[in-house]
Order: sequence, then C-alpha cells, then structure tokens
Amino acid sequence: MILLKSKSLNIVAIIAHPDDLTFFCAGTIAKWSEDGHNIYVLCCTSGNIGTVRTDLTMEQVADMREKELRAANKILGVKENLMLGYPDGGFIPDPELRKKLVYYVRKLKADRIVTFDPWATYEVHPDHLIVGRMASEAAAFAVFPLLYPEQMKDGLLEPYACSEVWYMGLLGHLPNYFVDISSTLEKKINAILKFEASLTLIAQLFAPNIDPANVSPEDLKKLSKYANKLFRSMAAGIGQKVKLKAAEAFYVQKILPGHFDNFQEQMREMLGNPPEPPKIC
Repeated sequence: MILLKSKSLNIVAIIAHPDDLTFFCAGTIAKWSEDGHNIYVLCCTSGNIGTVRTDLTMEQVADMREKELRAANKILGVKENLMLGYPDGGFIPDPELRKKLVYYVRKLKADRIVTFDPWATYEVHPDHLIVGRMASEAAAFAVFPLLYPEQMKDGLLEPYACSEVWYMGLLGHLPNYFVDISSTLEKKINAILKFEASLTLIAQLFAPNIDPANVSPEDLKKLSKYANKLFRSMAAGIGQKVKLKAAEAFYVQKILPGHFDNFQEQMREMLGNPPEPPKIC
C-alpha cells in the first residue's frame, strides 16, 4: 500500500473545461480532500460551446458551466476554483497559457498537478492537448528563477519545485497508479450529476425520452439511478485490474527541474523490459 505524504499537499487540478474533472478523477479528488490536502481547480476555458442545444448563447453556456463546476466541486471538497476564461474549442495561445500556469504553480505552491495526458493516442480535442502539455511544462519549469522573472518582482512569488504530474482520463501509457475510490464513489456520482452535459449523456444512453434541459424531480431520480449504474460499473472495471472494488487510474510522472524523472523507466522499456507493477493508494 502506497500512502500519501503525511503533510498536507497543495494539489492543483488543471483542466480544460468545467466538467472535465468529474468524469476522470472526482473520486480521487474527494479522497485527497478528505485526507486533508488542499485542492485547487484551475479551469482554462469557460466551456462556452459545450452544448448541443440551440436555445442558448455562448455567454449563457459559460455562466451555466461555471455554476455547475462550483456546485460539483463543493461536493468534492475543493478549496478554490479558478477560471481563466479562455474560449472553448481550440483557441488557447500556448505560450500565454504556460506563463499563466507557471504563475499559479508558484502562487499556489503546487506540489502535485493533475491534468490531461497530452501524449494520449487519438485525443481529438485541442483544448485537452494544449492544457495537458502546458500544465506539464509549467510543473517542470516553475522552479527556474530566470523564467518569467517579472513574476518574482518585489518578492511576491518565488520559484517553486512541483513534485509530480498525475495524468487522468485517456492515457498514452499504461497506468502506474490506481486510487481506491470505494469510499468516495458516491461523491463522484453526485458531482457528475451537477452538469447538464452529464445528464445529456446519461439520457442519450439510457432514457432518450428525457429532456436534459427540463428535468423533473422524477426524471432526475431516473437519471441518478442510471448514472449510479454507469459510473459504478466503470469504476469497478478499472478497479478489477488491481483487485479493487472501485478505482480511478493515472499515469504519474515525477519531476526534476525541466524534466520528468523517468530516464531509468524509459531505458527499461526501450530494452523491452516490462514496467513495474502499478502502485495502489
């Protein structure tokens, strides 16, 4: 059993869209919060095109998604939600985003970053790729005092050495960490249900006669039942790989200044040796 460090960590989840976190690692976030760690969620876009409805403006969608994110993250025990407000759909300028993320790694003294794997195969959404890559670079480069030195002017910020990046969701590598979310799976499901997009997906899969934009209390009960079935099944399927009742999977990279601490692992895999067994926490 691999245990988290005894001291409270500052954990920053850097996501592209308001509903990204709940699907992929809400159970883990809730567990870390219960363990006493400080959880921050930094959402890079407003999610302003994330709907198939034709009766809403982009501004209305953005406002809805932010309210949903805050309601969901309250369930998970998130300490603070930060919105960068970039437009949804692949319009984030990479260098500008990296500079902002370095700033937040330093300001929040981020010990652990949770984000998308930018090397995942067949990941089509440019926001996921850009956010994952810039979050990774920010985690590795925030320690350098000569990078964006204006951020350290007048002693407001200092360089900070982030320890690791946890990749969630679609992975470009076999998972090397599994988190037991048996005790927080219910929180995950309740957080997922705060998003209209989640209700839309569940309705499409199980109840196409329900309009997610006009859900009655009775409809919500039905969708909640289907959501429980779906997400408990998904968590059980992931957990089965490592003999857990419910789990979420990650690919974790430890960080050295400007690099991942993965040279030995890469050499072993290059020579055809199997990776080490995954760690359970």
